[in-house]
Amino acid sequence: MCGYGVGNPTDLCAQLIQDGLSAALDEPVEFDYALGDGGRRAASHVIDSKPDGKTLLIAEVLNLVLQDTSADPLLSRLMPIAKITRGFSTAIVVNQYSSIADWAGLLAVARTSRLKAATTGLDSTVGLLLALVEQRMKLSFDPVETASTKAAVDLLLMRRAELAAVDTRLALLHNKRDSTKLRVIATSGARRSPELPQVPTLAELVGDPKLAYTISYGVFAPAATASAVATRLTAALLGMRDDKLLQSQARLADIPVQIEGPSAVLETIARDRRVALDIGR
Repeated sequence: MCGYGVGNPTDLCAQLIQDGLSAALDEPVEFDYALGDGGRRAASHVIDSKPDGKTLLIAEVLNLVLQDTSADPLLSRLMPIAKITRGFSTAIVVNQYSSIADWAGLLAVARTSRLKAATTGLDSTVGLLLALVEQRMKLSFDPVETASTKAAVDLLLMRRAELAAVDTRLALLHNKRDSTKLRVIATSGARRSPELPQVPTLAELVGDPKLAYTISYGVFAPAATASAVATRLTAALLGMRDDKLLQSQARLADIPVQIEGPSAVLETIARDRRVALDIGR
């Protein structure tokens, strides 16, 4: 189950592991979408499913942390199966033909008019970057919510939005393949992207390293799943680490695949909880 639509990194991660997981388990693996509520709908669907290992969630770990509340907990009702990727940053982008050339230009325009911002939601991990800019710079954007980051880019290209929040890898891939480029204004990482050495991070711009964050992805099952079933699922995913086709497809999609066991998911949850606390979420 994916909580975000086609073209979103969640969907791409699901596609990357689908065939290999099916082969490893020797049974068909299909993926479906339960869109809405910032990914919570997909998580709730898996939580409420039969704990037989047949219904799994693929999700951003940080998003689950941000959505986890005492009133409606998610993580305590999910069992980590495997971590799928290393962390990667998000970015604020504009159309190359925009009058906004850089961070200073963005601030100047945003302080005189309310810009339309395409985003998967200000409560999503990608949209969080826009929310942090609003919070720290005392700005207010007009959000145009989309089902995927790809859809956010499409709105930008059609001039139906003036800026967008996307994952940095999508911006880089788009600029390799499309004649109309995206101009990256800032990213969310702790350090500047090696591919974008001239683009500052938000943490750098506001002088607060605690604002830095990245997104990584994991696979989860219902918490009541039997340990033998969970172990089989984890083993199937770990067995894909040296899959050359998977690695080749991941490079084409610019997804930093790195499959690790449940302990890596728990470590990421602990780190992301610190991030959430630092950014006041």
